[in-house]
Formats: sequence, C-alpha cells, structure tokens
Amino acid sequence: MASFRESEIGPKRGEARRMLSLLLSLLFSALLLFGCKGIQITGKTEDVPGFTEAQAMVLLGSERNRYQNVFGPELWSLPISGQQEENYGEYFTARMKEFLQDVKTLDLLAEEKGIVVTSTEMESIRRASTEFYNALSEEDRSFMGNCTVKDVTDIYVNYFLACKTAEYLLSNINSEVSDAEAKVISIQQIVVSDEESAKKLHESVTASGANFSYFARQFSEDPEIDRTLYRKEEEDAYYQAAFSLEDGQISDVISQDGKFYIIKCVDSYDEKATAERKKRLEEAIRSGAFRRSYDSYAEQHIVRFREDFWKKIDLQKYPESKASNFFSLYDRYILPLVKGKG
Repeated sequence: MASFRESEIGPKRGEARRMLSLLLSLLFSALLLFGCKGIQITGKTEDVPGFTEAQAMVLLGSERNRYQNVFGPELWSLPISGQQEENYGEYFTARMKEFLQDVKTLDLLAEEKGIVVTSTEMESIRRASTEFYNALSEEDRSFMGNCTVKDVTDIYVNYFLACKTAEYLLSNINSEVSDAEAKVISIQQIVVSDEESAKKLHESVTASGANFSYFARQFSEDPEIDRTLYRKEEEDAYYQAAFSLEDGQISDVISQDGKFYIIKCVDSYDEKATAERKKRLEEAIRSGAFRRSYDSYAEQHIVRFREDFWKKIDLQKYPESKASNFFSLYDRYILPLVKGKG
C-alpha cells in the first residue's frame, strides 16, 4: 500500500499526520502526558470492566469530529506508513483505545489511593455533561452509541479521576527551573578558518561606529549570522563567551574545533523566549516524572479492553455528526478543579 504523502492532500490536510501523532498527548493543564506506546505485558492483567460502547463513543466520537471537521471524512481512509494499522482510521481508533486504557489504569490507582470525586467537583462535571449532551443532534447521539447524559457524565468522571490521580503523582515533584537555567540570548557571529583573518576582522568590528552585521555578511564563512542560544549542561568556549556578554558587547576571538569566532551580543536576556523555554523545561520535568511513576504502576496493573465493539467502529458512519467539544467543555468546567482553582 502506498505511503502517506502530504502533497497528496494539500498543505492544510498535511497537518493531519502531525495532529494525529499528538493524539495521546491530551494534556491536563498542558502537563499530563499519556504516551503512545503500549504497556509491556510483564505483570498482572487486571480483571476490570472496560467502558461501555456509549461511554467510549462519547469521547471517541467528539475527537473524530474534531479532526473530521477540519480535514474532511477522507482523512480516515488515507494510508499510513510505519504503523501496524493500514490507514488513519484504524490508527485513530487504536490510539483512542490505548488512551482510554490509560485512563482506566489511572482510575485503578485512584481507587487504591482513595482519590474520589467530591460533591463540588461532581456539580461541575454535571454542568459540563449536561451542556455537552443537550447540544447533541440526533446524528451525534446515534454515532455516539445512542448515549445518555449518564454516559457522558460517567466518561467525564473517569477522565477527571485519571487527571486528578496524575496530579497526585506529580504533587511532590519539584519542577522549578531558574531563569538562569532557561536563559535565551540572541547573538550575531562571524566565523572564519584563519586566525589572522579573525584578528583583523576583530579590529574592524570593534572600531568606533563599525557595523558588525556588514562585516559578518561580507566575510563570515557561515551564512548563519543571527543565532538564538540556549543554556546547555556542558558549555564550550563558544557558549561561555556568548553568555558572558552584555547587550552590544563583542567577544574576543574564540578558537574552537578548527574555526575562529567573533560574537556580538544582540540581546543578553530574551525575556519572552526565556519564559517560554522555562515553561517547556518545567513541563518536560513533570511529564517525565509522571511517565516514570505511571509506567511503574501500569507494568503491574495491566488493563486490556476485550469488548467486541472496538473491532466494529466505523469512522465513516454518521457523517453529519459534528459535536467536537468534549475536551473544550472539560477545560472550561472541570480542569480548574484538578489544579485546585475551581
């Protein structure tokens, strides 16, 4: 079978591969990471009931519609390479099944730890469930297994408990990253292979009124004049020199790996970029810590859904179903409760 090529469906639909690869990165507060890999079967397989067809289809149907509303129904028949599944429809269904197995695994841990839904939390869950259900069309309900408002509430409860349990696993993790560790700077550079040439260029660029950019464009052997640098765990002479400069300062000639560098600091502290990188680093720490803790539990508490309906899901059915706001309503009504802001 031919492999997927973005050019076959145009630039907009070429985003499908990227979006679907992120399917299991449904984060709570942009931090909860449910990985795409399956759980290695080395421990105990739990005898727990899976979700009913209606419960599963509420979430799966909403997500199908979210992608289909953007890319069209032809998305599901596109071939996919490098996976066990033959097309995106099969791939999507398999990943959703894995995702819900992860949710059920976290719910098992919630039961062990005594993590429950409080009455206040339940009120918010019911508001989200009622709004979601009342907005469904007949086509939506049919696609979602003829679901009831109770089915919607049940799947919200399960997902909320999974998120609440993940937050419990992360509660003692110190993920703080200092501004110094996350620091981002902007520089310009000149790169040459000859030390004498580097010294002469250094004299030129440090002369009063000299235009560093002009000399860089004219004489640098590396066409990459402007660079953004991030702090590294092990910094070489180049990075040490760059991060020691203040705005507008020019370094001495730096010798490294057979090349000679002259660096000018354009911005010694990019505040916006530093804040964004700090957030990414902290998310990575939290996600990694969650993944390690979750995997340790999941290896000994394996959840596998055996229900027949998973083999019969047809993403091409009920094309007029458009409801796609399961997670947006969760974010509005329920997510703040996970973070203690409700």
